[in-house]
Amino acid sequence: MIIFGPVAEAAHGGHSDPSFDLLVGFAVLALTWIGYFRRESGKPVSIWIAVAISAICAVFIYSGLAALFH
Repeated sequence: MIIFGPVAEAAHGGHSDPSFDLLVGFAVLALTWIGYFRRESGKPVSIWIAVAISAICAVFIYSGLAALFH
């Protein structure tokens, strides 16, 4: 799946688009915490899952900012 996706170049040692990294990082981060604080679904989201997803989003955001300022 990585072969055909927008991060295919990053998987092979290249660089992905910084705007894609920033967009994905901030969007998923926002959706995670909005879902955590609303808790409208029948099953509440664990804080540890939200923190783990936030850590992954932080890597995307850092990668996007590093590529943008490089």
